Amino acid sequence: MSYQTRRIVRFSIFAVFGITLMGIILLILRPDNPLSLQPPISNGATISTTSTSTARTLETTVVAPTVTEVALLPYKDTLAPAAEGATIRLDRNGSAISIDRRMLGTNVPAWLTASRLENSTFQARTRAAGLTVMRIPGGSWSNAYDWLGCETGDTASCYWTWAARPSDFIGFMRNTNTEGMYIVNLNGTAKEAAAAVAFFNGTVDDERPIGVDVRGRDWYTVGHWARLRRDQGYPEPFKITLWEVGNEIYGGKSGHGKDCAPWGWEDVWTCDGTEYVEGISSGSGRREGYREFRNAMRDVDPTIMVGAVGVSEQSSWNNWGNEVIAAAGNEMDFYSIHHYGYDTPPANPAEALRKPQQIWRTIMNDVQTAFDRHAGGRRVPIAITEYNLVSFGDNDTAHLMTRAVNALYLADTLGQMKQYGVTMANQWNLANGRGANTTDYGLVDHDSYQPYPKYYVYPLWARFGEQMLPVTTTLDAETTLSVYGGRIDDTTLSLLAINKTGEPITTRIEIEGIRTVQSGLVDIVSAPALDSVTVTFNGVNDPNADLSNTPSLVLNDPGHPFSYTFEPYSITLLRLNVSVDTAPIDPPVPGSDRVYLPLIMG
Repeated sequence: MSYQTRRIVRFSIFAVFGITLMGIILLILRPDNPLSLQPPISNGATISTTSTSTARTLETTVVAPTVTEVALLPYKDTLAPAAEGATIRLDRNGSAISIDRRMLGTNVPAWLTASRLENSTFQARTRAAGLTVMRIPGGSWSNAYDWLGCETGDTASCYWTWAARPSDFIGFMRNTNTEGMYIVNLNGTAKEAAAAVAFFNGTVDDERPIGVDVRGRDWYTVGHWARLRRDQGYPEPFKITLWEVGNEIYGGKSGHGKDCAPWGWEDVWTCDGTEYVEGISSGSGRREGYREFRNAMRDVDPTIMVGAVGVSEQSSWNNWGNEVIAAAGNEMDFYSIHHYGYDTPPANPAEALRKPQQIWRTIMNDVQTAFDRHAGGRRVPIAITEYNLVSFGDNDTAHLMTRAVNALYLADTLGQMKQYGVTMANQWNLANGRGANTTDYGLVDHDSYQPYPKYYVYPLWARFGEQMLPVTTTLDAETTLSVYGGRIDDTTLSLLAINKTGEPITTRIEIEGIRTVQSGLVDIVSAPALDSVTVTFNGVNDPNADLSNTPSLVLNDPGHPFSYTFEPYSITLLRLNVSVDTAPIDPPVPGSDRVYLPLIMG
């Protein structure tokens, strides 16, 4: 080989080596290099998150968890085809929706009895769930529950002297750090309801008279009923701000009043919306309506809010909603709606997961249209004071309310209600008791206090934050992955995702307007199948009553962007601690991107 040939060969070898080495160095040093900033991404899916102003951290009674580290590695399983190339974006700079802490309410019926309300495990479960509002004394029972008779054990006026008393509810709510929402009995009188307000909210030295009701009964003074509360062990007021007048009045039994249907179930005196507001008859036979109840109750405590019974479709139940709003839309303090996904659940549980994404925009638009038409566009808080998967428990023969599908359904339902402007919500119910077909509305079993899968929805949403941020996604939220983004504080963002499929979904997570994600916490509810009767919470099969053995998982320095895989049939909450320094990275020095190859001399 000639000298010239050897020189050319040596030059070529060193040139190739130099170019290759320099290319590797530049790849590693690139600021967006996926090798240096994030773990491998298997399918190119993206989640993007964003935020604008400070939000207060949601105050809950959830036990502060210890944490366990989790690796940010994608599943090895095949991803759902629908997730390929998916993009999810949460707009940090978009308009935020404030979330009322009273969205995490439930119902506590009097038939649970005092002994259950006093049970320490039951109370611990309630605190750990992060629940905020207890609606009492219990759905249809409210239309027959005589608060004074049941408090004093008077068998002549209380049908259920064995049931929980108003003072028992005070004890339970005090011990669980929750507030009340009380349903007064429409079959009673307005001054009787005013006395109930005095019992909870009054002071023992308040001698303002309540007076004699339309039936001739004297309800004495505010202090009279406050002293009864004191005698039961509660000298200080337990203020209840939220009150309702009756429960599902539109569903009265046939023959009980105007417009009542043959299939009605409530013991009430009318099913007409106008009569419900304005009352009927006169003298001792007077049936007082919502307006008189509200006025009498607010005479005792003008700071309370008194809600009117509404419906989710305003023209339904003989035009009930339109009539109530036309008669009381300018004075009611909030509008109470009940909504159950199905009278009879679908044969395929997966179909139920479509429902939340399909209905809440329509429901809220219908309500606001009625207020526009009948109440001059007035906006009042909308309270969904009962909701669950199935309305008639007897029809839930597949026991879907006790299975994992209901956890995913309720998680998405809460997200949609928040997104479309619901102010308050009360799941039906905290504990209920099994029906003849062994299904159960409750979050926990009423005897063992063992949680059903749906219970774990509430600790996740309790940790989500008090602001919701806008989200766009190319994923199908009805069938694949629904996502909600939020802000906990200036430097902590949240992302709650519901994987409705039986496959893991890996996503690329991006957050606009931040430098990086420094760390994070992860809470996961997951199930092996939609019909599973058990779930794991943060990998634990049987959590303690206070969830103290279910520490959040840790994301250590995930960087930005980063990938995350959502487990099959799961609800996942990511709480991300972010660096909000958005100053641009210093630009490179001119000419610094040039590559100089060595000159090899022979």
